[in-house]
Amino acid sequence: MLTRLEINGFKTFEDLDISFSPFTVILGSNAAGKSNLFDAIKLLSNLATKDVNEALKDMRGEPLELFRQTTSQGRVKQIYLAAEVLVDPLVRDPWGSEVRLTHTRMRYEVTLERRELKNGLERVQVAKEAVYPVKSKDDQWAKAHKPSKAFKDSYLKYSRQNPWLTTETLLEGLSFSIHQDGKQGRNRPASAAEATVLYSITNAEFPHLFALREEMRNWRLLQLDPALLRKPVPATASDVLDVDGANLAAVLARLKAETATSERPNGVLSDIAGELNNLIPGVLQLDAGLHDASREYRIELTMRDGLPYTSRVISDGTLRVLALLTLLNDPQHRGLICFEEPENGVHPGRVRQLVRRLNDMVSTPADFAPDEGAAPPLCQLLLNSHSPVVLSALLEPDENGQPLNPEILFADTATVSDPQRKELRRKTRLRPVVRPNSPQASLFEDIPQGHVSTLEVNNVLGTVSAEG
Repeated sequence: MLTRLEINGFKTFEDLDISFSPFTVILGSNAAGKSNLFDAIKLLSNLATKDVNEALKDMRGEPLELFRQTTSQGRVKQIYLAAEVLVDPLVRDPWGSEVRLTHTRMRYEVTLERRELKNGLERVQVAKEAVYPVKSKDDQWAKAHKPSKAFKDSYLKYSRQNPWLTTETLLEGLSFSIHQDGKQGRNRPASAAEATVLYSITNAEFPHLFALREEMRNWRLLQLDPALLRKPVPATASDVLDVDGANLAAVLARLKAETATSERPNGVLSDIAGELNNLIPGVLQLDAGLHDASREYRIELTMRDGLPYTSRVISDGTLRVLALLTLLNDPQHRGLICFEEPENGVHPGRVRQLVRRLNDMVSTPADFAPDEGAAPPLCQLLLNSHSPVVLSALLEPDENGQPLNPEILFADTATVSDPQRKELRRKTRLRPVVRPNSPQASLFEDIPQGHVSTLEVNNVLGTVSAEG
């Protein structure tokens, strides 16, 4: 679970420092920087599983364009990223080794630097990397979310005092130092690093670093492509949902096979169909299976007229919502999902229902009360939207008059004046919303610095009727 993110020098970000809840929604107009935030999270995830060159190639834009541009200095030389995370307390590596962690709150820092090589070419390399324990006394995120005793016992472990990874200056030069963690530590040269140390930790030899790598590997920026969602899926496809959703039919077929019973032959697919019908009325049944003749997985939706329809003729919006509900109902799913504009394809009158369903499916510290057995993997949602209908749904109380408690952030751009450089710079801001029922919710005063006022919120809510 990503609990805090700091960004400097990446795209439109300058000294950004923001905390996240298990369910966080970012609202803002187009070009406000919402997608850039998702890109920063994706870059961190890439750096844990790919070398720097491949990690940058996978981003929107050329590698040079990822470095912030200023009028006085051109492109900056460095990108700094820091993430504080809560990792699952049980980690398994690909060879079956299983380790219970003694510390689950971690802070990861990495600095990428543009460097000119002898031949005049420029490369992006890792200039600094570190992993520190977040100690109990310093854990502001945990204090703010008031976790239940069960959540504390299951997830919050604090025993480490020393870092797991640092960048140090030794006699032989700059070095990445991996400190002892069950195994004796080791050093690696850092003068021309073209991959992070985290990228090299592929098993549980260093369990806490491996757990951090696995956490970041499971951060998923869903970029669902309706054209791919529509196509049949080869029998050899992965049964873990791809970021573009191309193998959705294979995932649904696997869920059906794992959960089917004699009483419920479609297993959890019946639940997904019911949730889909609540959001997009008319859906009676969902099925997925392997077509014998073509050896391809196919999706069928039976609608209120009793006729089955394949994914080839299902609407883009229905397919997007189906993919999201599938992922959230998958017992194998863990980690952070970043999803853009969840309201697309959903009638404005049913957005509230969608928001509440998504809120119910994340790991909430204060309300956590697990069933018997091992604690489930942590699940987190980070959504972005430009819709005032989504904001309205987030602020409305539920049927019992209780408010939802997602983190709501407003994204916009602000002008920074720098007298020393004699320049004005534009940067992305992310500001928490002061809720209408908050003691600080005054229209004109007592708004904490860096927060969104009730007046701004009401101005956005005033456009709901126009959008609906």
